[in-house]
Amino acid sequence: MLGSLTDRSMVHVWLATPFMLVGWIMLLAVGRSLDALTLGADAAASMGVSLRKTQVVAVFGTAASVGAATAVAGAIGFVGLVVPHLLRPFAGAVPSRLLPASALGGASMLLAADILVRLVAPGRDLKLGVLTALVGAPFFFWLVYRSRGQLQ
Repeated sequence: MLGSLTDRSMVHVWLATPFMLVGWIMLLAVGRSLDALTLGADAAASMGVSLRKTQVVAVFGTAASVGAATAVAGAIGFVGLVVPHLLRPFAGAVPSRLLPASALGGASMLLAADILVRLVAPGRDLKLGVLTALVGAPFFFWLVYRSRGQLQ
């Protein structure tokens, strides 16, 4: 339930790769539309962006890539929440730049967490989701705290 890379091989990765590639291509295809949506739905529509098409492609692209990764490694929480917020100062708030950076950053965070789990508890089957939750939960509360301060 908390995800792990234990007992995974390249066979698992190769089985998931076609679905992940389709998802990535779909998400990269709507990058510019997502950029326009940062200006608001009305502004994006006036720029010729099909909101329904963008929504469908983004949902199915995300479902394909995340579903394939979850099928291989299990549910590992907080990576998708923490990484984009950490990378936003470096990549900017433009979705077309933040998407690829977040993919690489998420993979790096997951690899670092897996190495740390294997070093901290080599004899135990400590799940990656436990470690990412230890980092992600406080980060989530900090985001909530910070956003509440901006609303007032």
